[in-house]
Amino acid sequence: MQVLTSEKKKNEVIKKIVPNQKGRGRLKKIVPYLYILPAAILVFTFFVSSTIFTFYTSFTDWNGMGEMNFVGLTNYIELFKDGYFLHAILNTLIWVIAAFIIPVLIPLVMAIMIFNSRHGTTFKNLFYLPNAISPTIGSLIIMALLSTYGLPKLLGMLGFESLNQDWLIIPYVNTFVMIGAGVWQGIGTNLILYIVGLSNIPTDPIEAAKIDGASGFRLYKDVVIPLLKPTLVIVLLMSIIGSFKTFDGIWVMTAGGPYRTSETLAVTMYKETFVNGKYGYGSSVATVLSIIVLFISWFYLKRTFKGEEV
Repeated sequence: MQVLTSEKKKNEVIKKIVPNQKGRGRLKKIVPYLYILPAAILVFTFFVSSTIFTFYTSFTDWNGMGEMNFVGLTNYIELFKDGYFLHAILNTLIWVIAAFIIPVLIPLVMAIMIFNSRHGTTFKNLFYLPNAISPTIGSLIIMALLSTYGLPKLLGMLGFESLNQDWLIIPYVNTFVMIGAGVWQGIGTNLILYIVGLSNIPTDPIEAAKIDGASGFRLYKDVVIPLLKPTLVIVLLMSIIGSFKTFDGIWVMTAGGPYRTSETLAVTMYKETFVNGKYGYGSSVATVLSIIVLFISWFYLKRTFKGEEV
């Protein structure tokens, strides 16, 4: 009744604005688009225009203050000759490979274990709690735990003297430590997604499999996991996209050091642009990163909206 009343009021307003029947029909078609017009203007103003500006800047030698001189593909050519950039690509790939395994498998096992548990709500809240902490605060906590007065000192007191050092200043080791910190903070979201996916699985196939003798690992491998595949795809692709854009934790814990050995593409982009003042060069890094993320996002959206083809 309320919907009909609001629809009637809307038609009366349209009649007052446009007395012509044909004009009313056209206005009725346009009205829905007017609701999204403010959001579209904001997106174009703050996202599309910024993207176009960044793309153009990547073809200049702009330093953020002086004149923009067009240099063509020079920045991109230098980019792929730059050892720091190539190393950042390697580190980013390590993050992506880790995203294929750790944030996908660990929450899946945990979700299966606590799904039918009597204390499932308590475990969900417990594991989701780190996700409620900002990445900056989480990184500071990890730094405190891994300082020479934290976990390394405790291990040294237990007889592991070689581990009594600051792990965040050891090249390559710090990358895996930061991946672990990222998993600790992001595991809650994936866990909740898996639990929702398990809740939506129909019981009939599982009951039929149990009657046929399937149980334990075989039941989950042959029945539950295939039925959970749409959720698995979403979790996997979200983890991959997130790994490409990782910045906060790395910047707080190591700032890409020591000697720029722990930089990812996002950190290199920030450092070249805002620390070194090479806006044109930094924009070329941002463009390469954006192309990669857009491709992954397109793949993610395609799989999300065509789940039946997964």
